[in-house]
Amino acid sequence: MMKLSNYVVKFLEENNIKHIFMLSGGGCMHLVDAVGRSKIIKYICNHHEQASAMAAEAYAKFKGELSVVLVTSGPGATNTITGVVGAFQDSAPCLFISGQSKRQQTVYNSKIPKLRQFGVQEVNILPIVESITKYAAVINEPEKIRYHLEKAVYLAKSGRPGPVWLDIPLDVQGAVIEDESLNMFNPEELDTEYYKVNPQENEIKIVIESLKKSKRPIIIAGHGIRISNSCDELINFAKEHNIPIVTPIMGIDVVETEHKNYIGRIGTKGTRAGNFAMQNSDLILSIGSRLSVSVVGHEYSLFAREAKIIVVDIDVDEHKKKTIKIDKFINADAKIFLQKLLQATKNRKLGNFIAWLNKCNYWKRKYPVCLLEYKKVKKGINFYYFVDVLTKRLKPQIPIISDAGSAFYVVSQAINIQKGQRYITSGALATMGFSLPAAIGVSVATGNKEVVAITGDGSFQLNIQELQTIIQNNLPIKIFVINNNGYLSIRQTQKRFFNENYVCESKRSGISFPQISQIAGAYGIKYINIMNNEMMLKKIDVILNYDSSIICEIRSLDDQLVIPTNTAVVHHDGTITSKPLEDMYPFLDRKEFKKNMIVKPYEDIFFSGSIEKLKNEMLAKPIKE
Repeated sequence: MMKLSNYVVKFLEENNIKHIFMLSGGGCMHLVDAVGRSKIIKYICNHHEQASAMAAEAYAKFKGELSVVLVTSGPGATNTITGVVGAFQDSAPCLFISGQSKRQQTVYNSKIPKLRQFGVQEVNILPIVESITKYAAVINEPEKIRYHLEKAVYLAKSGRPGPVWLDIPLDVQGAVIEDESLNMFNPEELDTEYYKVNPQENEIKIVIESLKKSKRPIIIAGHGIRISNSCDELINFAKEHNIPIVTPIMGIDVVETEHKNYIGRIGTKGTRAGNFAMQNSDLILSIGSRLSVSVVGHEYSLFAREAKIIVVDIDVDEHKKKTIKIDKFINADAKIFLQKLLQATKNRKLGNFIAWLNKCNYWKRKYPVCLLEYKKVKKGINFYYFVDVLTKRLKPQIPIISDAGSAFYVVSQAINIQKGQRYITSGALATMGFSLPAAIGVSVATGNKEVVAITGDGSFQLNIQELQTIIQNNLPIKIFVINNNGYLSIRQTQKRFFNENYVCESKRSGISFPQISQIAGAYGIKYINIMNNEMMLKKIDVILNYDSSIICEIRSLDDQLVIPTNTAVVHHDGTITSKPLEDMYPFLDRKEFKKNMIVKPYEDIFFSGSIEKLKNEMLAKPIKE
């Protein structure tokens, strides 16, 4: 016999949970008491439930293991939502446990269709989270607690990982149960087709035959490589056969930047080298990437338009979107696929791709993200130069966290990933306020070790209260706040597309920001500011060698361009169309641009009158499974 709340904590202990991110409340008081009595689990108290969710998301991403969040009922539960969505879209296995009013005082149990609230500080959380979790349940029957816990954990970690949610009413939390005779969960009750992850032998053969026929193959390595722990298999295969690798933002840390097979980042905010390589390829092997719009661009028909596209992914639904053509879809776990591919191609030559790999590396050398001119800026600091200098000075064991806006784009473009280094960001949502709680989650995951967080003066405000969590837990987080006088990304959009009608981008248009030095002082955190390149080169090492948390304000440029970038053209009728991914702004001289094109340049297709035909053919072509 034991109290249900104590059983929940015991279950978590037995499932190797070492940390819980939480904010206490009356609706979860039995669970809070049980957590406090654990001799195994350490609880991290945040100052906002959104921060708890984001810390858990980053913790799960970094460790590749289940993380846990405990919140109270009502607003405690709803405050987590943005973090839950982030975990859902970025495939982070998180278990969210919320307290709830006692059973007879809940909307859920009232069965009154339009009832808005019943209990004190109560909200019917289940329908809110059902669409953003892999599993969500209200624990109405105490004897089923084991079943729901086992099912939730299984689903969180199986197939494509993601968050799960259990809502536990107060009287259920406090119930006494027979812990030795609880109902168990059997995975066989689920639709096993959903978790079909093994590629068929004929599918491996199709990939091999396609590679043999190819002259310019490329691998798109997505986040699924990291999730499936198959970075070594990816690199071994690419290295063995001299195949270039490119990555979307969520795959950036699967291979070090300077690896000879790594060419660059792809997509609307990719690198010139990465996009030139991808767009000029004749075969794309995409592994573990959902191929989002930010990766394939807005003009789907112009994506890798002369390439055969083979997609290997665990999630079938992601590739039913009506965007690009997919010639062959293989529903498989990335690790199992790569292991089988390695085995099938052992001691076999697939083709001579050396010249192609050399061409891709030429683009990598020719078109660096951080240009020499950025180093010559006298007033303020070019953001790209700062990221280049910082990340080249970091030890490879120090994880890097980035925030939203220009921090999300610039860091993702300019970061220099060293072998084994981790980069954590809010990939799908690009959520403002992510970096502080995420840095907390990652630091806790490493055993309270050093983490670098890069945020903007705008994003910094959204979870600024978590500075106290950093102090409370003595986490040595190096926080770099990029001061570009507000919302740089919004400023650039309004300048380009809205005739400089500035709204909510800086003090002049309705939003202002506090003195960062005074914020640091209020929280008792050491503060340093860097105003120019000369100061940066002198102070970076001082900051990195500091043995505690520190805030460094970087005075960047108010008009800092986020480049290279895929850009759009506004037509006279107000419509907007995007350039193809290879033609990035600032635009290259057209002679130089065409010299880099192996496939037919898009303007040649356009002026030949065949672009509409190309669009129709691609959009009409169904996925081949």
